[in-house]
Amino acid sequence: MNFIFLAAFACQMIVGVVSIAVPIYANMLGASLFIVGLIGSAGGLVYSFMPLVSGILCDRIGRKNFISASLFSYGASCLLYSLVQEPLMFIPIKILEWISVAAFWPAVESLIADSALERLEDALKKFNISWGSAMVVGPLLGGILIDELSIKAPFVFSMLILISFGVLSILVVREPPKLLDAEKGSGENREMDGERDGSIVTVLATIFLFSSIVGILMSLFPSYARDLGISAFEIGVMAFTFGVARAVTFYHATRIEERIKKTGMFLAGSLTLGFASLITFYSSTALLFLICFLIFGFGAGISYAASITFVLKWRKSSRGYAAGVFESLIGVGYFLGPLIGGFLSEFAGNVPYIYGFLLSIVVFLIQLMRRHRFSRD
Repeated sequence: MNFIFLAAFACQMIVGVVSIAVPIYANMLGASLFIVGLIGSAGGLVYSFMPLVSGILCDRIGRKNFISASLFSYGASCLLYSLVQEPLMFIPIKILEWISVAAFWPAVESLIADSALERLEDALKKFNISWGSAMVVGPLLGGILIDELSIKAPFVFSMLILISFGVLSILVVREPPKLLDAEKGSGENREMDGERDGSIVTVLATIFLFSSIVGILMSLFPSYARDLGISAFEIGVMAFTFGVARAVTFYHATRIEERIKKTGMFLAGSLTLGFASLITFYSSTALLFLICFLIFGFGAGISYAASITFVLKWRKSSRGYAAGVFESLIGVGYFLGPLIGGFLSEFAGNVPYIYGFLLSIVVFLIQLMRRHRFSRD
């Protein structure tokens, strides 16, 4: 299991490295902002449906096969990035990259759920800390590699790491034997699935909420902050603060659940995301934005931690499918959040955060009305 956590850290770290290197490299090759945006949206569009496809397939083909294949294909995409000479060539490579990422995460999450059994919350805590801390390290490492070596260094570094982990995954990863009732669907599992079918709708709304808001922060906030005269360094500090706050929340997620229960985690997540969105709408200084990003990090972290545990317990007989649903909806939020926010920003740069506030309130009210289902589940 420890290797899986290391692989999750490595993969997410490389997502961060590549995410900062690709736009810079495209810009160096003369790409317009429209082309840079098109490159990014290609990955988001793929991730809105491919995790679901991958999750269904890994239930049938096996988790290990998907993990190994995704690491090798991700390594291949990094090699191809280093060979690009024309900006438009980034688009098909970005599609390959995110097909690889979409194959990796559902397989890893379902393998953890299959292996952890009664210790799922503890295993997911370690998993969340692994990828959460990698999101803090990745962009910073990518920037260092570009500044100290060259624009192609992040891609070569990433390729070597991914190929190494791909080889190790073949040698190290072991899938637990499938239980008979997990394959056929025992009466207990079917009953549990039926009980959770109602509340899963609310959980999916929560996933869409935090992924939409995070998508807006990642895609739109930097240019909005620059228009307000905030430096790139200060924006980087805010992003770092968000990552640290989310990772710390992951670490304390089990303790938080003991105090406020699963219902309270969902409600607290929606409230804090809405509160931070409202403050962001009215803010104009780096200090206030920094406070907002701290709150955003807590809200996104607690919402993610509660959601992934619930979803992976929702379909015990097909955890790849459940993980695929989870990751695909995150992709939908990452795609639609910036799309809706970008349209609203045509009216004013801070309007997307009113959208985030209103979406948070709607999801909070849905959670409040259906909270008895969470208590029962």
